[in-house]
Amino acid sequence: MLKVDALKYQINKIDVLRGLDLSIQPGCYYALAGENGAGKSTLIKIILDLIRNFQSGQVTIGGCDHRIMESRKLVTYLPEKFDIKKDVTGWQYLRFVYGIYRQKIDKSRIEKLCAELALDVSRLYHKTNDYSKGMKQKLGLISCFMLDNPLVILDEPLSGLDPKARFYFKQLLERERENKRTVFYSTHMLADAEEMCDRFGILHGGKIVFDGTPESCLKQFKAPTLEQAYMSCIAEQS
Repeated sequence: MLKVDALKYQINKIDVLRGLDLSIQPGCYYALAGENGAGKSTLIKIILDLIRNFQSGQVTIGGCDHRIMESRKLVTYLPEKFDIKKDVTGWQYLRFVYGIYRQKIDKSRIEKLCAELALDVSRLYHKTNDYSKGMKQKLGLISCFMLDNPLVILDEPLSGLDPKARFYFKQLLERERENKRTVFYSTHMLADAEEMCDRFGILHGGKIVFDGTPESCLKQFKAPTLEQAYMSCIAEQS
């Protein structure tokens, strides 16, 4: 579903991504971890064709070059700092997103997602200016999962969610497996990733230095938790 080959990206002649390779199969939930500034958000922006001036490499989505419009129809995306600047209601925003993708509004689907994320559906009639950070994050998640697109890309999706909302989000991801979506997301919350993902990657020094199942990561680094395995992996790279 998503493939990155030998991707190299520099800023002011400083390597950010150094021949990065990544392959995610259809239906896989893939979590990518890395330190602040490791290049996780940069990688996502390149995949989405929001950064175009990379030096070399190739990105394909569903077998299509990521710069081709057809490939973008396969993807929904939630940025790390999701915000809605305009003075609109939640419903107006969701209708706008449906319009962009030229998909028919499914009100029952939206109501179901609201229930699954513990967002009172009546709040969709309120202006988003009045939403808390957590409510905005929930609205962003709903805007991704209400669509039929097979690839969902999330940049720090648990940011701004309280423990209860994180629990509901994890439950939502588990239920979404029946829709056979591919989910690629960056995260700092490795305990959650250990529960949620099929595969786990560590981005360090501009490359993926580990790529495998959470279980194989624990085994390789002889660690009881993914957080400790991550720390051991990073230490080996120093």
